[in-house]
Formats: sequence, structure tokens, C-alpha cells
Amino acid sequence: MLRSDRGEGGGRCAAAGRTDVAGGADGGVPVPRESGRRTVNRRGLLRWAGTAAVAAPAAGLLAACGGSSSSASAARKVRLGYVTSRTGAFRSHSVVDSYVVQTMRTILADGVKVGNRTYPVEIFVRDSESDRHGAGIATTDLIFKDKVDIVLVGGTSDTAVPVADQCEINQVPCISTIAPWQAWWNGRGGNVDMPFRWTYHFFWGMEDLVATYVAMWSQLGITKVGLMYPDDDDGRAFANPDFGIPTIRNYNNLRLTSPMSAGYASGAPSFKTYIDEFEKNGVQAVVGVSRAADFATFRKETRTFGYSPNALTISKAIYFQEDVRGLGTGGDGLTTEVAWSPAHPFRSSLTNKTSLELANDFTSARGQGWTQILGFSYALFEVAVKALSNVDSLDNREAVATAIRDVDAQTIVGPVAFGAQPNVPKNVARIALVGGQWNQNQQANDFDLKIVNNTGNTKVPLDAELRKLPPPV
Repeated sequence: MLRSDRGEGGGRCAAAGRTDVAGGADGGVPVPRESGRRTVNRRGLLRWAGTAAVAAPAAGLLAACGGSSSSASAARKVRLGYVTSRTGAFRSHSVVDSYVVQTMRTILADGVKVGNRTYPVEIFVRDSESDRHGAGIATTDLIFKDKVDIVLVGGTSDTAVPVADQCEINQVPCISTIAPWQAWWNGRGGNVDMPFRWTYHFFWGMEDLVATYVAMWSQLGITKVGLMYPDDDDGRAFANPDFGIPTIRNYNNLRLTSPMSAGYASGAPSFKTYIDEFEKNGVQAVVGVSRAADFATFRKETRTFGYSPNALTISKAIYFQEDVRGLGTGGDGLTTEVAWSPAHPFRSSLTNKTSLELANDFTSARGQGWTQILGFSYALFEVAVKALSNVDSLDNREAVATAIRDVDAQTIVGPVAFGAQPNVPKNVARIALVGGQWNQNQQANDFDLKIVNNTGNTKVPLDAELRKLPPPV
């Protein structure tokens, strides 16, 4: 059954017998008291309070445990919570998420196996409103109103980070994706000596992104790169000197220009300062991570002021065909990373369908072109189902978290095993990247994302040659 963001949860208490909570001094946010486990420092507590301030107080917990006799006697179900951006700046994600949730209702209609038993499945959906605070509220509603067993979330760091924070502090298993793992980890104050207990993340890392971008730029003979980034978790990951875009200096013949000492505010009215500095320094490729609206403003100004680099290599802003289409001819030749596509040689662990079949099904159902977000939203459920198959009791929340930690899932985006790769935290699974370029299809008057570099994953076939960014028309 699909529950909307107004849906009421029934059944058991979300925290009884598992979490010792007390109102904190900072906004009354409950702080888990655990022996020998990761605890919440003041910085983290302030972040949780400022982000959401929505973890249920002690009185709320008692009310949540009250349950009616009818709900207590109802058949036990697997309760999956999903946070999406139905409204706000990232609402384009909701088209994908609604398709995936509806698809999972069908796929999981016969239930999910937990140990030796099969349980019916309920999926509860809450709207983050594309806002950190809203994401926190959505998560605590899933935890305390819907009483979910696992929270699933994608949709950029603005959503994944606050959702994971709320799950960690309230000791609820969470699986997240669609944010660079460093943004998810560093943005939450991650500590490799005390890894998170309840929250796990799979996506690519900045090391994968840098290698992919450098490989594409080398094909075009680019040596001078300009960086622009917003003041958010994704932007700070991009700008980090230890693992972000500045590490391109470790590659031969690459020089970096970054005009600002800090990130710009989302919704900036102009990027002319960046353009002037890039032109002054002979920048041949501009790299950045931005919201679609911000990049649209930048792209319009590059054409207005006649700035035409050899490459515009942008993350996040051009994941959706609809956003690229909105740029008109300015969308042709844009480059980006690709973590999943119809060409990826992976199958669904739930249906055995190929990546191509999933992409085609989505296009048929929604009338929109595929997006790499689709594969990851789908894979969230694959990882959850795989983990639950290794749990003896659905009511043992510790065991559910452990099963996620130990999962080894073959998914539509490839293998997912947390902590299995070198140089990543135990809570992270890295996904390989290839390079893509948006090509304008003149006959269809639309845009196609083509794979133009596969050095990061040679299993993904090339289907076009990389071109320099066309000059303004």
C-alpha cells in the first residue's frame, strides 16, 4: 500500500525499548544515550536542532507508544519510508520517485521475505519541500507517525544529509543516495573511528568525479579549469582542497581558477564576476555543481557576454533532460558525470529487467526521458529488500541496521556493499562513473545524453565522441 505524506502509521512504537532519550538543552532535541556507540556532539546537536528541531520530545514518544488495540493487533507489515521533494527547487525528482514507488507497489505486492517469513509491505511517502528543515520534519513524521522500519532517501545532499541525521539520532535504519559520499559524510561530521550506526549511503565520490572530468578534459586538450560552486554541502565538497576539484592540480598540466573565496548563494541574480575572471585567466573548461535554475542563469550570461569555453562540465543541474531542454541550443555539448544509464550492464535484483528496460518503462509511463536519478531511486528498494532477507526478526531494529551494514546487493546501478572498497568509510559504497555529453537531436528537437568516456567503468560502452562545446548560435 502507498501512503501519502498525510498517512497515519499503525502498529508498534518506533522507539520503545531501543532508545533512551532526553530533551537536550539545544531546542529540546532528544539525544540517544548509548554505551560504546557513536554519540552526538554539540556541533551535531546544533545542526540537528537548526535543521529540523523535530525529533519527538519524551511526551510525544509516550503518545506514539500508546497505540490503539486495533492497531496493535493488526498484521505486522514491513513499513518503508521514503522522503522525496514533491515541491520546491528539486520537485523534478518527484516524477522519478513517484514512478519508482508505484513500481515497487507492484513488484512487492506479494510481500517481502524477512528471515523465514513473508510480510506485506507498506510504503509511506513524505515531502521534504526541497528544504533541509522540511526534510527533517518529513523524516520524524515517518519515524514517529508512520513508525517505519527503514527510511529511504535520495535527492541531493540538501535532502539526504538532514534525513540521515534525523535517523541517526533517533536510531532508525536509513539508506540514502544521490549525493557525493564526501558531502554526505563530511556534511554530517563523519568520523572513521566512530562510524555511523544507523545510516548508510551509496553513490560516487569526488575522487571518481575528478578522475572522470580530467579524462574528458584531456580528450579536448584542456589545461585551464575554472570552478564555481554554491554555499551548500555539495558545493563545499566540490571546493574541498583535500578531495574536491582542487585536486586536479595533482594532474599534469592542469591549472585551476576559482574567483571566489566562498560559495555563492543559491538564487544569485548574476554570475558575471565569475565570467570576467574566467575570461581573464583563459579558462577553457568551467566546472561546478549547482541547482538547475542557477546554472540556467550562468548559461544565459555566458552567451550574453560572448564567453565560450571548450567545455561546461556541470554536476546536478543537468541530470534531467527537461532542464537541458529548457536551455535551448545552450544545452548542446554540455558535459557531466553519468553513474547510471540505459547502457549500464546491470539488471534489477527484483525483476531481472535490464537498465534499458527500466529506462524504457519509465519513459513510457511518464512521457519523459530517462535520468540517472531513476536507477538510484530504484536501487534504494533493492538494497532494503536484500538487507531484510538477512534479518530474523523485523522488530529487531539493531539487526536491521546490521543487515544493511553487511549487505552485498547486486542492483540496477551495480554492486552495493558498504565499506567494501578501499579508502571509504564503513557506511559508504562507491558507484563507478563514466563521462557523458548532451547532444542536441535536431530531428527530434530534443537532447540525448551520450556516453563519451568510460575510463571509470569500461563495462559501459561508448556511444558518441566527445565534442568541444559549440560556440553560441
